[in-house]
Amino acid sequence: MRLYHFTEMPYPFVPPEAEEAHRGLKYFMPNRYYDPVLGHQLYQRYLDEYELADELGFDLMVNEHHQSASTLQVSATLSAASVLHRTRRGRVLVLGTPLPHRESPVRVAEEIAYLDAVSGGRIDCGFVRGVQGETFPSNQNPVHNLDMFIEAHDLITQAWTRDDVFSWEGTHYHYRYVSVWPRPYQQPHPPIWISGTSTRLVEWTARHGYTLCNLLGTYEDTAASFRLYRRTATAAGHPEPGPDRFAYMALCHVAPTEQQARDIGRKLMYYLKPGRLRLGAASPPGYFPPASAVAALRGRLGAVRRMSYEDLIDAGILLIGTPDQVTAQIRRLYEHTGAGHLILMNHAGDMTSNEVRDHLTLFAREVMPAVTPLGTDWRDHDTTWRLDNDHTPVRAVLSSALS
Repeated sequence: MRLYHFTEMPYPFVPPEAEEAHRGLKYFMPNRYYDPVLGHQLYQRYLDEYELADELGFDLMVNEHHQSASTLQVSATLSAASVLHRTRRGRVLVLGTPLPHRESPVRVAEEIAYLDAVSGGRIDCGFVRGVQGETFPSNQNPVHNLDMFIEAHDLITQAWTRDDVFSWEGTHYHYRYVSVWPRPYQQPHPPIWISGTSTRLVEWTARHGYTLCNLLGTYEDTAASFRLYRRTATAAGHPEPGPDRFAYMALCHVAPTEQQARDIGRKLMYYLKPGRLRLGAASPPGYFPPASAVAALRGRLGAVRRMSYEDLIDAGILLIGTPDQVTAQIRRLYEHTGAGHLILMNHAGDMTSNEVRDHLTLFAREVMPAVTPLGTDWRDHDTTWRLDNDHTPVRAVLSSALS
């Protein structure tokens, strides 16, 4: 099992009365509540934590969101460049670039290729549709989101794998000349990850042989998505997917005693609290089919909002406790889902630097050695698939640079 350190780099200094007045931290929060000096200090602190995680043996993940006090990462590729500059060994997972919200897929292809070339192949590339509410700040029509995602993906992968100058006349994107310099260091391109739970997206991911990542789902929801992936992959004639095809993200805190872990771990609830996002922004018209929109609001999203602290721990969304307890929780997660990658949100809200650093150090010393052997049977699986429909070579998940 590969373990990833992650934080969304929150800005925890918005006054509670402002959060209440503006009904959340995302999209509708005026930036007058942002202090540039405090922001600079936060960025340095978060990068220090990434540097420590790298030294301790974690891989690293970055993402992006927009117009939000809960996330100061405004570009996944910029964040990846900053993290690469501060680290030396860990792979950097860019999860991810919201393709429908970017004006130019070719620019995305260039940025990822540049990061991969500069780092000598330390990049894993995640593509996402973009969270529902960000159709507002990106000024995009949610009806076209999934179709734009698929077309942008197809253009990017061709830009990485073709060695000629070509034109692109699609439904949403048009280019007279495409020839990306530099080419990616990893050939034919960096490993690709996809985050999502919709049936169509899971099946599409399985047919391409990419890593599927479930963010903050319950054991049961995650296992169901992964079962669908496995069925689709084998039906498409691919080898039985190994643990390397599956990833899961949870919030995590480890401390010497259970009480300490639970007391500090409650700060992670900041990431899940209802006030971070207006409920209406969770499902803009057209982003989901009607039935899926209802399921999103009543099902996973609504269920997480209603869960107690204890429920979230029982569901595997929070990994909280002593090293032995968290080790057992991760083993349970693996038994339920077979995920060979575990992304750990180790920082949320107003956690102190010492709380995060102590957690990372204790986890690396006592939990990491116990759980990294999980899922190592991915080595028995073919990790390079070739699509029958367009003969595009696809590196599924792990390059030879991974140990």
